Amino acid sequence: MGTFIGHISPGLAFLSFGILYAFKFSLMVLRGQKMQLVSPARPPGLRGCLKRIPPEGVMKIVYGTLAVAAEFFYPPGVYKLTLYNRERADYPFIHPNEWQHATMYSYFALSGWVDIISQACLPRRVVLVESIAIALAFYTEALLLYSHMHGKERVENSVHSLLLLACFLVCLILTAEIWRPNDPVLWFAKTCLVMTQGTWLLHAAFILYRPFTGRPWKADDMTNLMFVTSFFCWHVALNMALLLAIFSLTGLWHSRCCGREAGPAFQGAKPAFSLLLERVHGGGLPSQYAKLQAAEEETQLLQECDF
Repeated sequence: MGTFIGHISPGLAFLSFGILYAFKFSLMVLRGQKMQLVSPARPPGLRGCLKRIPPEGVMKIVYGTLAVAAEFFYPPGVYKLTLYNRERADYPFIHPNEWQHATMYSYFALSGWVDIISQACLPRRVVLVESIAIALAFYTEALLLYSHMHGKERVENSVHSLLLLACFLVCLILTAEIWRPNDPVLWFAKTCLVMTQGTWLLHAAFILYRPFTGRPWKADDMTNLMFVTSFFCWHVALNMALLLAIFSLTGLWHSRCCGREAGPAFQGAKPAFSLLLERVHGGGLPSQYAKLQAAEEETQLLQECDF
């Protein structure tokens, strides 16, 4: 990870996961779906098992495994799968950065295996175990990032400190999701922060290894440190806008699909953004009866869409 490509590759991975979360949670909100901590029993069989394999779990395993291999064997001909130097009498540890990165990637790959086992192999899906596994992966990332800044220059430390901040916030959200798995606010906050990690790693690769000016950033210049923080804030705003755009496009697509199937019955449907606000704030209707009536009408509308 301590190279240009070492920051680009995990940045693309986090960004792809964030975009996947954005589409996934947008559809769940629009369809009125919720997470079930334990799913109903599923019929056994290899075909059904293969159909239930989650893309997210496959992505975690592929990204994590390739990243671990790259840490020890990239570029071709390099071999760093050695824990200590046997040629010296005191046997010092070597390749600490590579081992830290490999540990972090391994936890994400492990989370992918947990997703696949839970969703495809077990008789019943256990979402709680999946949530704990991904939370453990992000906590491991935060812990390794905290100890990863030793001996680095101030600009690099500032870049990694902001990445640690985003990672730690994701850890808190994932911990809260264990008790509140159906909170859309937590869904979209997690999505925005994961996307921010991705775009920030992409930008960090250019800050640390290929500056656009062609000259390295001065580590002792406070102006550079101030702009690093400003850039990170811009990344947060950019990803919030991207998340809103994805939700809007998903809502437009969902409305058109349901509109074609439901016909006139769908003409009174509310816009996607209004539906999101109602799901977050409970609709804002003054009486309990009005809330129950609105919920029944929404359920009937979703049944008519049959989407």
